[in-house]
Amino acid sequence: MSTRFQTTLIDTVRCGPDVLMARFERPAGYSYEAGQWLRLTLGTSEGEETRTFTHASAPEDDWLEIATRLSGSSFKVALGALSPGDAVTIVGPGGRLVLPEGTDRVVFLVGGMGVTPARSILRHAVEEGWRFEDAIVFYGNRDPSCVPYGDEFEAMAEVGVRVIEVFEQVPPGSSAEKGLITAGLVRRYLGTPFAGPYVVAGPPLMVGAMVSVLDELGVSPEMRMVEWFGTPKRT
Repeated sequence: MSTRFQTTLIDTVRCGPDVLMARFERPAGYSYEAGQWLRLTLGTSEGEETRTFTHASAPEDDWLEIATRLSGSSFKVALGALSPGDAVTIVGPGGRLVLPEGTDRVVFLVGGMGVTPARSILRHAVEEGWRFEDAIVFYGNRDPSCVPYGDEFEAMAEVGVRVIEVFEQVPPGSSAEKGLITAGLVRRYLGTPFAGPYVVAGPPLMVGAMVSVLDELGVSPEMRMVEWFGTPKRT
């Protein structure tokens, strides 16, 4: 059940020219599951506006964290201009992108800000002492200059997490994959697709492409956990 809360900004961190991670005080009584979202309301030049963000933090954290790509919209301008202590309103939690307890094999197909539910879910799993037989994160970004939470994922190797970085632009000497996440790329690292959940999240174009990858891999609908950062079409 979603509830309205007042909270304040703790701080922000920039990644590259246009990615912002923001931490807010966690209001008393606010609880959520890893992978769920909240709605954030700000005062902007156009009046009050609301946007939805998946938690990047884990339920065990005593703060709430979101990550977003900034733009010239009135909402994103207002978000980027917040200072520590500024008040905002949140409503939440919502969403059903929650990994079943005890999952030991999972595949994430994420890109850009679609990484936030993966970070929330895996951070929660580490805090709870889970060990995966295989948790593989196919993580697409423009280039290596900004890979939100990439170092944190790499540090999860000891609990069975593998990260496959995929960049549109790869510098010389890099071991990362170049291009896009494709069914062929997934097969190369995964071998025979297993019957575990496949988690997809991100903006509509990216998610639509990943749904096509799941189709090509033959992943059944019941094994798909899909969240569209925008208007959903099909899964």
